[in-house]
Amino acid sequence: MAARRSVVIIPALDEAGTVATVVRCAKNAGVGPVLVVDDGSSDATAQVAARAGAEVLRLATNRGKGGAVVAGAASRDEEVVVLLDADLIGLTAKHVRALAAPVVSGEAVMSRGVFTGGRWSTTTAQRIAPQLNGQRAVERVRLLEIPGLATSRYGVEVAITEHAAEAQWPTVDVELPGVSQVTKEEKRGIVRGTVKRLRMYAEILRQVLFQQRKTPNR
Repeated sequence: MAARRSVVIIPALDEAGTVATVVRCAKNAGVGPVLVVDDGSSDATAQVAARAGAEVLRLATNRGKGGAVVAGAASRDEEVVVLLDADLIGLTAKHVRALAAPVVSGEAVMSRGVFTGGRWSTTTAQRIAPQLNGQRAVERVRLLEIPGLATSRYGVEVAITEHAAEAQWPTVDVELPGVSQVTKEEKRGIVRGTVKRLRMYAEILRQVLFQQRKTPNR
């Protein structure tokens, strides 16, 4: 099977401080074009991403992470979408290539990144809830078929994980040693960061409840 074309999509909301580093790593990986979806940012995320070499899709209003992912994927025609968060620390081009490889080669429908050896807080969180890791590679057409993805907001990873399980997608976990994330409290300050974290948890919970209503016998 011939290798499939891929695009790296980075959904970003007010990530001017970190997005350039992620863009440069993705570009150095050479797996395909890099698209930053600016989800209604109030800072210079779009400009910083463009200067780092990314294509930028600017959304006029905030759609949430799920909406940004769908907008980005719907705007492309590559067979594979590689999803990266905009606030990663320790990411290298090698990590991006490893994440993309199983899906580009046709070995899997989806790959999922697993943090190892990075910052204690994010690595531990990923061990507790690996389904919430935002680093993925997935066939674009199948990604866009996931019900409710555009309105899932921070529940996007739950929506993807649950649908992949229901549809029995061949999936590969890929270790990303040394990779972690900047916490919301570090980015926004204790008060604003905590508020954003609680909002994120609420959106994740809403998606979990939606999945349970959809599949009550699971």
